Amino acid sequence: MKKKFRVIISGFVISFVIMAALSIYSLKQFGALRDYSNQVDHTNRVITQLYRLESLLKELDIKERGYMLTHDSTYVQELMQASRHIQPTIDNVKVLTKDNEVQAKTFVLLRSSIALRLSDIKDNLRYADTSKNPGISPYYFQGRERKLESISFIGQMLKREDKMLREKFESKRYYQQIASNTLIYLLVVFGLVTQALFLLMIKELRIRLSAQEELQTKLVDLKRSHAELEQIAFAASHDLQEPLRKIRIFSNRLLMLKDAENPEIKDTVDRISASAGRMQELIDDMVNLTSLIKEEGEKEPVDLNATLKNVLTELDEGIKEQNAVIHREVLPELRGYPRQFYILFKSLLDNSLKFTRDDVQPVIAVRADKVAGDELTHISKDLASKLFYRITISDNGIGFDNQFISKMFQIFQRLHTQQSEFEGKGIGLAICQRIMVNHEGYIVANGHPDVGATFKLFFPVQ
Repeated sequence: MKKKFRVIISGFVISFVIMAALSIYSLKQFGALRDYSNQVDHTNRVITQLYRLESLLKELDIKERGYMLTHDSTYVQELMQASRHIQPTIDNVKVLTKDNEVQAKTFVLLRSSIALRLSDIKDNLRYADTSKNPGISPYYFQGRERKLESISFIGQMLKREDKMLREKFESKRYYQQIASNTLIYLLVVFGLVTQALFLLMIKELRIRLSAQEELQTKLVDLKRSHAELEQIAFAASHDLQEPLRKIRIFSNRLLMLKDAENPEIKDTVDRISASAGRMQELIDDMVNLTSLIKEEGEKEPVDLNATLKNVLTELDEGIKEQNAVIHREVLPELRGYPRQFYILFKSLLDNSLKFTRDDVQPVIAVRADKVAGDELTHISKDLASKLFYRITISDNGIGFDNQFISKMFQIFQRLHTQQSEFEGKGIGLAICQRIMVNHEGYIVANGHPDVGATFKLFFPVQ
């Protein structure tokens, strides 16, 4: 599942990288297309102004000849009006061609030629008004040469602008085609990749739905099996307790008989009674373990200091008997099940009181602090980044070999034989681990033979 999920994520990442790369490339092409479009528009404006300037020069020529033939003052007014339009047009051409070195040089010659042409027109009109000679003014012929020269300069500039227009238009069309093709490729590639990933996700979703349905079915079966197990455990505990009570009753009666003074008979009866007692405790522990699997309703705030105090009160007789020293720190308040916290502390402290060394005063320490989950990385690396309340219960008892840690928390697993002097039923630590699971926590053990044992309880900080 995880591998397929990584494949889907990788596919989406690759898809978006391809889309981003094509998008960046498309933006560059669109940028080039925009630049060439602006250049085409600029060239068109230059050509328009040049044609307007050429038209104004020809209009001046027509009005000049009209006045020479008719001496009608209307032509003079029209000449003045056309002259006023020439200067703004010249200024526009200057601004539009200032970035083109060749055109700018030609424009300087054109502007000079037009200025001389306008001067010739003034001189010619003045000559026509004042001269009594009926012949044509010499300024007229000089002005016509200036006009032809100006139109020639305009033609040169138009020719260059036409050439640039064709080149820029071809470039514009080229980049239009590239931008269009890139957009098509972008849509096709992204569409194909997205479709493939979508189909893969649909397939994976169907597999997960099928697995979820199967899991749901198994969960129902598990709940049914669990309910049956609870019924079996409940029935077994009650059905077994009755014969045990009778065994203990009849054992006591045997001791009251006449022959009970026989040491061998008394020892045998005592053994039977002790075995029945251990069996009774084992059944009680099995009932406790079974009850821990059931939900106990909503969790509630629990003062662990009060819980520990109650546990120590119940174990007071054993503490005094062992002459044990208890060191305790202030414990945090946690949300959980009060009964289960009580069982947890009682089981661990009871173990510390049972597995003591001869001629060594038992010392038990209960400490608490807030730490990161670095000690839990062997369970999951993700736990290292989480915070936990760590409650440490350590003793200076017989300890244990760490190679047996995996067996310690299994039900009915004991590190000491039945013939050992130490009591134990092999179910206490299994109960502790079950309680930690119910509180989303973890229990870690560490021991050294003839040195002591340490149990660390990690409860997640809510």
